[in-house]
Amino acid sequence: MNISQLRIDTLKKLIGDLKTKEFADRYNLDASYISQLLNGHRPLGDKAAKNLEDKIGLPGGTLLMPALSAQEGQVLGIAASSNAANSFRRVPIQGLAQVKPDGLWDELTPTSGWMNVPTLDPTAYALRIKGDAMAPAIRNGWLVWCEPRQELVPGEYVLVIRSNGESMIKELLYANDEEVSLMSVNDTYGRLTLQRSEIAKIHYVGGIMPPSKIQN
Repeated sequence: MNISQLRIDTLKKLIGDLKTKEFADRYNLDASYISQLLNGHRPLGDKAAKNLEDKIGLPGGTLLMPALSAQEGQVLGIAASSNAANSFRRVPIQGLAQVKPDGLWDELTPTSGWMNVPTLDPTAYALRIKGDAMAPAIRNGWLVWCEPRQELVPGEYVLVIRSNGESMIKELLYANDEEVSLMSVNDTYGRLTLQRSEIAKIHYVGGIMPPSKIQN
């Protein structure tokens, strides 16, 4: 058996019981390309194997050198990837945020749909953004997903819901027991510091997705 076939056999084990399209969507891969690999219509060369390892998040060598990985006990990398696949969750889109020119919104417009996102937080949810106030960071029609149980990280985005009902997405500068300091996602509005008493909720923003990822 040649190295390309060994790699394809390993890829089949990684896909497991998933449909090819489900696996491809999960890792932002081209489903037709994966099908061609599995059907033997394309060889799985060194560069392609390394690229797939990076996109799927596999230990180095899992696809590039499958025989060596097996000898070194790294077949567990396949099990690890299955766990990584399980970390994708179907999160509901809670609503449409009609963002005003100042970057705030007051309430969500009900909407339907869900997305698959890479999160371990079972309480994760998504919002769809309507408006250009946060562009180019978050474009009109795009989505953010939030992870209420994730620890906040300075320098990354957070969703802040104030006690008065106003909501916003900002970059977190710092947070302590007394106050939270935020920066606008673009250069328009600058810095904002809120007292903890002004904040009802603050959730970590796990990522931003294009509208093509919406599923109904």
